[in-house]
Amino acid sequence: MAAQARRRLTGTPGELHALVLAGGFGRRLEPLTRRLFGEAIPKQFCRFEGGRSLLQQTLERLAPLVPAARMTVVVDQSQLHRATAQLHGWCDARIEVQPCDRGTAAGVLLPLRSIAARAPDALVLIAASDHGVRDEACFRAALRRAEEAVRRHSGRIVLLGAQAEAPTTDYGWIVHGAPVGDAAPGELDQVVRFVEKPLADLAHLLHRSGTASWNTMVLVGSAATLLAAFARELPELTAAMDALPRRAGGEGRFAAAYAALPVANFSADVLGRANELAVVTLPTEVGWTDLGTEPRMLEWMAQSAPRAAAPAGLLVTQEA
Repeated sequence: MAAQARRRLTGTPGELHALVLAGGFGRRLEPLTRRLFGEAIPKQFCRFEGGRSLLQQTLERLAPLVPAARMTVVVDQSQLHRATAQLHGWCDARIEVQPCDRGTAAGVLLPLRSIAARAPDALVLIAASDHGVRDEACFRAALRRAEEAVRRHSGRIVLLGAQAEAPTTDYGWIVHGAPVGDAAPGELDQVVRFVEKPLADLAHLLHRSGTASWNTMVLVGSAATLLAAFARELPELTAAMDALPRRAGGEGRFAAAYAALPVANFSADVLGRANELAVVTLPTEVGWTDLGTEPRMLEWMAQSAPRAAAPAGLLVTQEA
């Protein structure tokens, strides 16, 4: 029993952990959530289909790959009550609380450091908690390919790109380069650059090129590689995070120090400057969408209406 406890605390080398980002406030969807629920609720905690919230759906989607004991959900302090209530069926999952919003870089680095402290050799799957996915089995298959690519190509960070169905201007795009190693085109490509929310002409050019995909911001990388990218690209934030007082010494002191952290963006300031990035492409049948706008959310709800809602209490099993 003691050996099992030690393994649970330290982790087996190379285990896959999941970091689920649920700290956003969903301000763009406030008018919709007020109409539907009578109050402004961050969309990841909303039960748009009447059953599971988007956060619960995300955890269920990832559960066949990562057991709850290796899941970390990062939330804002103001939403801790919602997260705790919705994670009652996931008692082994960890909740990492941000005292306040200091940008997505700090929101990733805080829980990433906690994962690395428990399991230094961990691989980390980072995913948002508010995306829609139609074919979840196909989505997981792509994540497995990304995980295997990280294991084969040490030091790589592998993103999921979604095959672009339209010249969308409110998504980020990934421009693909040559395949990595002996991979087939689209199976595992080098990342040339990111294009964030292009103007219409550039979006049409990217769409027609056949060598660009939507950036889902779902990725897999080793904890060591991700921490090294932070240290290289955001040394000031990394040093300030190192200097944070221990929470055990007083939550007030920790919160005050956290509120003084430099503000930075994980996508632009870390991934956008990082080397050795690769991308696995999700086919269109996966049906991935970022539910960040009211039209997209309403379309998703309309398409989801015929499906039976799952019960709020979730029972999941791990795939072989």
